[in-house]
Amino acid sequence: MARKNLIKSLSLTIFLGLLSFLFLIPGPAGAEKPAVINLAMVADLSGPYGPSCGPFKAAALDAWESLNNEVKGVKVEVIVRDTSNDRAKGLAYFNEVINKKPKPIFFYMSETPLAEVLKDRFVEQGILALEPGNVATIYPAGNIFGNHPLYPDILGALARSIKDKWTEKRNPRIGIITWDTAYGRAFLTDEFFDYVKKIGVDIVGEPQLYGVRDVDISVQMMTLKAQNPDYLMTNTIAGGTLIIKKTAKEMGWDINLLNVWSDWGTVKLGPEFFEGDYAIFHLKSLDEENDPGIKKVMEYFKKNNRTPNERTLWYLWGFTDTYLIHHVIETTVNRYGWEGLNVDNLKNVMVNIKDYKPLGLTTYNYTEKRRTPNTARVYRIYGGKLLPQTDFLEVPDLRPAEYR
Repeated sequence: MARKNLIKSLSLTIFLGLLSFLFLIPGPAGAEKPAVINLAMVADLSGPYGPSCGPFKAAALDAWESLNNEVKGVKVEVIVRDTSNDRAKGLAYFNEVINKKPKPIFFYMSETPLAEVLKDRFVEQGILALEPGNVATIYPAGNIFGNHPLYPDILGALARSIKDKWTEKRNPRIGIITWDTAYGRAFLTDEFFDYVKKIGVDIVGEPQLYGVRDVDISVQMMTLKAQNPDYLMTNTIAGGTLIIKKTAKEMGWDINLLNVWSDWGTVKLGPEFFEGDYAIFHLKSLDEENDPGIKKVMEYFKKNNRTPNERTLWYLWGFTDTYLIHHVIETTVNRYGWEGLNVDNLKNVMVNIKDYKPLGLTTYNYTEKRRTPNTARVYRIYGGKLLPQTDFLEVPDLRPAEYR
């Protein structure tokens, strides 16, 4: 009996010892937290995009302030560099910023041409980036995710909205004039042209292109006017959009413009030129002043003494991008621990985001194959305000077939 008790006692002691040892082994939750998480913003804050994109920095900083500048107790810092729409500057800044310690794990981007050049570099460096939705920057899928729908998708949705409200027996006719850049041409894909033809919208003539810094586009506009379109469509911003409307007025041509980024930063350049024009984007309007999400954003706008010139779509967008990045980092750490905060795990979280609604201002959905959100809303411009014309719509999926 004494021998049995001794064996039992020894077995219990060994078991408890092993159990204690196992509890001492650090798991993912016990991994050491980093001292800081670095993010980077390399964007056009003062160049041609500046009137709209300029507040992107202020928005990101204000949004992080609203999140206490941290993720799960770890401080977040945003390293900001202004490219002024100079690609060489953007490349130099990228090379500088990736050598910061610790290396940034997410980039905020605003320029499609720069993102196109950096696409492979983000993969090489193990960094994720958010960038406006262009097929060439996002596909084949790498480390760049669109922070709004693809340009063919979103402008296809705008064309569909025009068609849905069209009352004449003939098809609506749209003429295209846009920047001769990767961004300006981003919607001019075979899939876009096939889609608008399928839904009964006629694209008249050839798309007319002009440079970002061109000051005379009268030849392109006269070419389009001869085609007698009902609307003009563009993919431009700020002064690039204003020159279309100014030229039309000088010609005595009263025609509405269909655009993505006819936002407050663009409209404020000459509100009288944009009356009745259409915009489409993935966010609520700053003019919905009683919306809880808009109230939250504007609370920080006022708290930090932001100026009227900073009241643009990109101020709103800086919040939703920031909340998305925070959500992805937090979810990754919750799932994999601090030691699992790496590009593969971040990307795995990104491609499984479903119906994430930061501040109720937009909806983010991503999958392994579709790397851009899929909803947007149509607005019209009256008295300098962007007023909703639709609920949030599901945009068509106009990715090239090889990327579906």
